[in-house]
Amino acid sequence: MTTKYPDKDIRWKWLKEKGYNVLSDKHQYAYMQSLWASTGIVQSVFVDAKAGTGKTTLAVAAGVYEVEKQTYDKIIYIRNAVAIREQGFLPGTVGEKEYPYFTPLFDALDNLSADGYSNWYETDSGHQKIFMTSTSYLRGVNFKNAFVIIDEAQNLDLNELQTTLTRIHDSCKVVVIGSTRQIDCAKKMKLYSGMTPFEVYMKHFDGKLSVQHKLVTNYRGEFSNWADEIQLTINEIENTQKQY
Repeated sequence: MTTKYPDKDIRWKWLKEKGYNVLSDKHQYAYMQSLWASTGIVQSVFVDAKAGTGKTTLAVAAGVYEVEKQTYDKIIYIRNAVAIREQGFLPGTVGEKEYPYFTPLFDALDNLSADGYSNWYETDSGHQKIFMTSTSYLRGVNFKNAFVIIDEAQNLDLNELQTTLTRIHDSCKVVVIGSTRQIDCAKKMKLYSGMTPFEVYMKHFDGKLSVQHKLVTNYRGEFSNWADEIQLTINEIENTQKQY
């Protein structure tokens, strides 16, 4: 039986039915290949890409498929919950404070199915398969047989990244997502020979069953894409000032 999908792999058909035709974007296709590769071939995937390129959405999609097929028991979604303003200013319990920071995960899940996967992250559903946490509560935690997504990694300092990545057993798939174009509190970020901790860890894992990806096309549209190119105007302003 012939098929138009690579290697006759039904995962590509599943992904297209969910609304993602990655076969038309070579960068997204390569990214998905790494996300779906076995841990014996690719255990960790690092992606540094601009906004709107699908880096989080596709990682969540890959994780959902793998958990549905029981390759892994669960998805663990990790994000630094303290970005531009302090988390303590938000009302409510710790869970309520953190909830707004997990919006990218919820958006990705909603895009995958009209029914959504809400029972996957409801703690009282009896079917919880998605666990969300910030980097604030990882000491002593162990992650086993999980599809681990570390989002907004460009905003994590070296200690936070080390704490997070040392929680992970070899039975896990790890996706580390960031954009060095969008660093919150850049003045507070300690650099190592001009490299952010996110970039240092990409270099650290190079050659260790790890791959790195760049996604190019911003699918939100031209407005979002141009907004992310602000450095072009900054360079123009600085060059103009140097002339006077």
